[in-house]
Amino acid sequence: MSDVETTDDLVFIIDDSSIKSGFETDSNEKPEPRRAITLARRLAVLLLVVAVGSVIYPRVVGPIVHDRSSEMLEQRLASDLKNGVAPISNPIEPGTPMALVEIPSSNVRAVVVEGSTATELSRAAGHLTGSAIPGQPGVAAILGRSRDFGAEFANLDRVNVGDEIVVSTGQGRHEYEVIDITTRSLNDLAAFKGEGHMLILTTLTGDKDRLVVRASLTSQVFPAGEPASHRTSIEELGLEGDNGSTTSMVWWLVFGAVLAMAWPFVVTRVGTRVAWMLMTPVAMWCAFEVWSALALTAPASR
Repeated sequence: MSDVETTDDLVFIIDDSSIKSGFETDSNEKPEPRRAITLARRLAVLLLVVAVGSVIYPRVVGPIVHDRSSEMLEQRLASDLKNGVAPISNPIEPGTPMALVEIPSSNVRAVVVEGSTATELSRAAGHLTGSAIPGQPGVAAILGRSRDFGAEFANLDRVNVGDEIVVSTGQGRHEYEVIDITTRSLNDLAAFKGEGHMLILTTLTGDKDRLVVRASLTSQVFPAGEPASHRTSIEELGLEGDNGSTTSMVWWLVFGAVLAMAWPFVVTRVGTRVAWMLMTPVAMWCAFEVWSALALTAPASR
């Protein structure tokens, strides 16, 4: 053991390159997991917004959009009735307002458009393409929602046998008397069958049941126009949502994910405040489209 001479001054020789390399190692290892966590949080927020919106949209936002659309459709129908150009013969373009249904005893009033897919029923009640036009010979069928969007037929369960139903079309005022009210299985296609000159109003009352109100024409029978050459699909019977809306929803979700990933880049370019101003309206537009498409995937007459 050698002797070591000590002094009051201690000198430490430290390799500063090891310190530098140590710091560089930490800085290179930490950002990657941090970026992954941040991205995961943004995507989680995106999914949360979609989930919450899927519940709120049909009952809060949907009715507001529906009421505005329904009001415009009724104004258009009133103008067409006044000018004598309301459709009374096939073919009728889907989405065209063609009738107004009123049940005074149950506070039911609904403008009716041609077609009964989820898209049409998000705007108004829908006439089943291929069935008779109200007031004309045969069985006319009209579907409406009981819960989501405008829920025109929410009070259909208050209708009683003997109640009067009034339908206004381009041929005038047609009066029906309710003859029976039944609850059938969702898949029971007999709900759309009748005899003579009848009107069928139907809506879903649960996941497996359909409320069916049948009424007999008591006023004058008007001549029919051209018969409809149409093959009814499952979507038009209210059994499925709009198949095309699923694809639309997926594309909008992808767009929303791109927005979430682009946020840091936009912030570094224009700053946080400007980024919020630019991205917020786009994000709201994207969310609205996702909620709208998601709502249309549910059965059409719910």
